[in-house]
Parts: sequence; structure tokens; C-alpha cells
Amino acid sequence: MSDLGKRLQSLRETHGLSQRALARRSGISNALISLIEKDKTSPSIASLEKILDSFPIGLADFFAIPAGSRPPSSRMDHGGPRTAATTSDPRDGAGPEV
Repeated sequence: MSDLGKRLQSLRETHGLSQRALARRSGISNALISLIEKDKTSPSIASLEKILDSFPIGLADFFAIPAGSRPPSSRMDHGGPRTAATTSDPRDGAGPEV
């Protein structure tokens, strides 16, 4: 197994989330998040993307975090999932589609 579980647990803890809170944010079951963190299973790319959408981090940056270390907090905030409302630039005059 990989160190993906340690990376996920570190990211989750850095943001002060419980497994249950991450499950709610991502739409992934608490049981699956627990299994991933214990390296008992590997998530599909789609599941991992859903989980990572709960954080301001993409796949490449997630895998750049050394296993078991804390991600730099200066690169991340405690906001919720990335959405059009939180990722659009207000200066461009375009808002999220309704």
C-alpha cells in the first residue's frame, strides 16, 4: 500500500476536521475515509477528487506533501469546498452561474 492514507489524515487534521466532517463535506462515506487513512483500501481517482475538493488543494499538490508531514498552512485556508462562488475572480465581472 502507499502512504496516501497518511497524507489524507495529515491534510484532514491540519484543517481541524474529523473523519465524519470530511465525509459530510466530500459526500464520501466515513467508513471509506477511515479505510483510506488506515491504508486498507485505495480510493478511485473520482473518490479522491471528491475528498480533495473539500480542501484548497489539487491532486498534484496533494501528492507533493511528504507522507506524515503537515501541509504548510500558509497555502491553505479553513474554507469549505471549492465552488464557482469561491474560485471566481470578482474583478472579472463573472459570477457563478445560477
